Amino acid sequence: MSVRFRIALLTTALMAVLLVAVGAGVYLTLQRSLSSEVNARLAEAWTRVARQVREQSRAVRVGPDGPSFPFPPPDLDPVTFPGLYSQLTLPDGSFYLNSPQLEDYIPLPASVLERNLRGEPVYYTVHFHGAPVRVLSVLLVAYPTEEPVVTLQVAEPLTPMYQTLSKLRLLLAVCGGMGLVATAVGAYVLAGRSLRPLTRITHTAQHIGDEGDLSRRIDPPPTRDEVRQLAETFNEMLDRLEEAFSAERRFVSDASHELRTPLTALRGNAEILLRQIDAERWDPADLRDGLADIRDEAERMGRLVENLLTLARADVGWRPDLEVIHLDQVVADAARVVAPLAGEHIFRVHNAGEIDVVGNADQLKQLLLILLDNAFTYTPPGGEVELSLHRRDDAAEIIVRDTGPGIPPEQRQRIFDRFYRGDAARANGAAGAGLGLAIARWIVDCHNGAIRIDGGETGGTVVTVTVPLAPATGSSPDGRPAAATGQPIAAAG
Repeated sequence: MSVRFRIALLTTALMAVLLVAVGAGVYLTLQRSLSSEVNARLAEAWTRVARQVREQSRAVRVGPDGPSFPFPPPDLDPVTFPGLYSQLTLPDGSFYLNSPQLEDYIPLPASVLERNLRGEPVYYTVHFHGAPVRVLSVLLVAYPTEEPVVTLQVAEPLTPMYQTLSKLRLLLAVCGGMGLVATAVGAYVLAGRSLRPLTRITHTAQHIGDEGDLSRRIDPPPTRDEVRQLAETFNEMLDRLEEAFSAERRFVSDASHELRTPLTALRGNAEILLRQIDAERWDPADLRDGLADIRDEAERMGRLVENLLTLARADVGWRPDLEVIHLDQVVADAARVVAPLAGEHIFRVHNAGEIDVVGNADQLKQLLLILLDNAFTYTPPGGEVELSLHRRDDAAEIIVRDTGPGIPPEQRQRIFDRFYRGDAARANGAAGAGLGLAIARWIVDCHNGAIRIDGGETGGTVVTVTVPLAPATGSSPDGRPAAATGQPIAAAG
């Protein structure tokens, strides 16, 4: 069952409930109103007839044979009370007089007569000659003795009222049926028009799924409603999907390119060594150089695969476990590891003392090694590389500063993209695949921190990493090794 049909069906069902409720209310209200009007006319007619009877029978006495003075036949004005009739009944239940138009007496139940003799006026409905009749029966007493004389019944046929109610039921049924049909058709048509943008969205999604064309977009309707919001949200999702697929294609292409180089080198060196062995004319120096090249390329490919695996785990949502760690100790460990790599560079470390953060020591150490390795790689011999740790408000701030060529401002945003290598990296011919800073940014994001690359005041590059401090839990534990402060670890020799 389509959404359009369900909307039309539910709308029709709701309209049916409303029509039934309104129709029942109108019918019951009119029925009660007509019944009240009948009772009111009977009461007024009884008052007229009772006045006539009293005026002509003030000295009446009731004997064994009935009243001592004959009552005049009760009658009603046909203009004032059209269709109303009256009759008189003796206290013992025998009929006495009735309207000239009546050929027979209207039935008087014994229970009604008993209530009349107790002084109660009674309304009741009986069938007279096959038609329903509404009757008001009241006891009349002699004046001034208050002796029961007769009971007076005033009656009105209910056939006109029932016919009116029957016509009303027919009218409500016909109008309700026509209203339901019109509602169903209108709801079906309006639902189709309202769902037309959703149909376009469906067709667009099918086109994208069939042809893989993520560049196609939906034209939002000119309205300001939920359908327009859905179309805009769908377009935004397509933008993100297109960007993700483009990034994935670039990633696969760049990864294939980066892996092709070491594989080609491995295959070339292996073929040279195999030819020398087959010819039994190998040179130990060439053999050593070839094996060294194979080792270096294998290590390069191993690092590349490890970085790719790290980014792949990041893409599927893996995050390292975090705990309270001593960041100053991590900085000291990273400085000690990279100190032998300083070579002809001046390497300085400024450690501000005990600083605790919520993080992962291994990941933060890898972050520092990536930043320091880049600094040593792109800083000319004799240049300076500085690693410093400071407390800045409610965050720990790590700064890696070098005196290399720096990064142009237009490249600082793209430098974190995977496989992107700036002009300095290409000009320097440095080894690497351009994955280090992408991993560095992921590590910083896992620690709810921030990383920023700026230019130094006198050139070079300044990388600033901020990580939130750990909540205060008391004094720091004792026995932690002190870090070097402001002293050069390796200098040009």
